[in-house]
Amino acid sequence: MSAPRVFVSSPCAAGAQIELERDDARHLALVLRMKPGENITILAGGNPWSARLSEISSDRVVATIVERETHAASELPIEITVLQAVPKGTKMDDVVEKTVELGVSRVVPVRCARSYGGDSANKLERWRRIARSAAQQSQRLVVPDVEQPLRFSDAIARFAANSQVIVAHERAPHGSLEAALRTNASRPIALVVGPEGSFTDDELRLAREARCDIVSLGPTILRTETAAAAMLAAVAALLGWW
Repeated sequence: MSAPRVFVSSPCAAGAQIELERDDARHLALVLRMKPGENITILAGGNPWSARLSEISSDRVVATIVERETHAASELPIEITVLQAVPKGTKMDDVVEKTVELGVSRVVPVRCARSYGGDSANKLERWRRIARSAAQQSQRLVVPDVEQPLRFSDAIARFAANSQVIVAHERAPHGSLEAALRTNASRPIALVVGPEGSFTDDELRLAREARCDIVSLGPTILRTETAAAAMLAAVAALLGWW
């Protein structure tokens, strides 16, 4: 069994003592029931470090850095952003969790004309906690950010400037995702998923004017909380990353 992995914001060096965040401390002490002398992996700035627990209680854990670990690449070779129209209920939780597991670089909640879900400071903090937990579970080297929500027009304007923006839509022609990816020259990619009621004609027109690629995700209609993970997996497969 591999050592538990914990993200920290403190700089790391051999011999340094790092106090872990309280939630991580409680997980190691109360859930995993770890003891002083046991090993964990600490991740800081995209680098893994082997560490040994030197102090552990229910709300405080201190680890001593032993050495920097060598590691195989575990991040996608180019930056992928998911621009997700916020769905109703807690469905955004699933979007964040699954796209982080699949390697996304960031998630941006988007407000569309037909968005049913809302966003708030509390929801944003929850989504960020979910991203951190998913990154640890899937052995990512970094925690993808969940950014402040943007209006659809602002999101398209921001990412169309320096990324290939790919918009999923049920009326796009078969094979359009593969065709769009043939034009990518290792540019960052932004994957755009609409709300339960789909995009409006005005939103699609804005995306086309910004030179976004409008693509199909297959013959079936996917739920909004399914589409981002499906598109991310398809992109990774079609570009030969898997």
